[in-house]
Amino acid sequence: MATSIQITDDGTVGLIRSIYDSALDAARWNDFLVGFGKAFHSEATVVWANDFSDRSVQITGGPASLGAFHGLDPAFMESFASHYCQCNVWTENEHLHQEGLIVNSSEMFPDQRLSGTEWYADWLKPQDLFYSCAAVVEKRDQRSFNVTAVRSSRLGAYSQDEMGRMRLLVPHLQTAFALHRRLHRSAALSQASLSVLDALPMGVVLLDERAQVMHVSQKAHALAESTQLLRFGTGATLRAAVHADDLRLQQAMLSAATMMGAGSVASAGTALRLRGTAGEQLHAMVAPLPRWSSPFGEGAAGAVFISDPYGSGHSLQGMLQSLYKLTPAEARLAQALVNGLTPHEYAQQQEVSIHTVRSQYKSAASKVGANRQADFVRTLLTGPAMLRWNRQQERTPPSAAD
Repeated sequence: MATSIQITDDGTVGLIRSIYDSALDAARWNDFLVGFGKAFHSEATVVWANDFSDRSVQITGGPASLGAFHGLDPAFMESFASHYCQCNVWTENEHLHQEGLIVNSSEMFPDQRLSGTEWYADWLKPQDLFYSCAAVVEKRDQRSFNVTAVRSSRLGAYSQDEMGRMRLLVPHLQTAFALHRRLHRSAALSQASLSVLDALPMGVVLLDERAQVMHVSQKAHALAESTQLLRFGTGATLRAAVHADDLRLQQAMLSAATMMGAGSVASAGTALRLRGTAGEQLHAMVAPLPRWSSPFGEGAAGAVFISDPYGSGHSLQGMLQSLYKLTPAEARLAQALVNGLTPHEYAQQQEVSIHTVRSQYKSAASKVGANRQADFVRTLLTGPAMLRWNRQQERTPPSAAD
């Protein structure tokens, strides 16, 4: 039986959003750490890597690495990297640091013995720090990648409730770390990102700030050609075959490209149903991309996501269940909305009442962190589920049916 996680006003939703912001823009890890520290009443927070083979650490990040800290003196962090990482009694036992676990300092080393260590006397005590709690996000060979909060003895040890809340962040941090590596593996961010598009389960057209076409995925070309409902013309244009549809499409693309995720109601995007005279149908979701980053390539301001609302295609349901903790029924509904079905069409297809569909949607939307249906669909389309789905496909060998 699936269980739903009730996210309250403890800042968890905001932290999750900040995690994915950071995955797409490494400079934002510091913003996440500020919110992370506030949520867990911690003066200091760190994203870092620890190598158990030689007890070295990585505390700064870049395009191809992860590392950031907040609330700590840079001079102390330099001394940590050069010497005190070797004295860190909390990392003495590698076997206690396993991927996906939440570990606290009291479990790593007895509190009553801490004051007698060099680690405490020369590094923690001068900064008025005593307790730590860390999420072991990844463990590769003898190298762990962690998100850690540290605070003074005055605030007490981290509670089971705090550790439980931190545990909710782990799957999102794991996805964010994977996305960071995928999108920032080399300086050619645009090149690496665009290669992801052709493996996604729906067509994607990227728009620049003038609403002109920057890139068209193979799936988008295939859907346009098979239905003849969309046409890619000269001068980097995308047009709908039916004049009335084209007027709406051009307006939606211009609005998305100029809005660039500004956060207003208009920035949620526009959903269009394109229909042909022989019964052909396509669903087009026109959405702005974040103002501060281009998830699919430098300079991309908006995107058109194209799908066959009644086509089978590849299913995102398993990924949606895993990533957002949706129930199977909620994931099926989310998949249908992403593909372009309306709630009433889905209710008819599944032979359930519209009341049931609305109840499932309300629960799913609360888990995703969106209220309006347009925001809900846009979050799924431009969020981590799509890229993580592609990562899963790379690991799954094709079946005979494929």
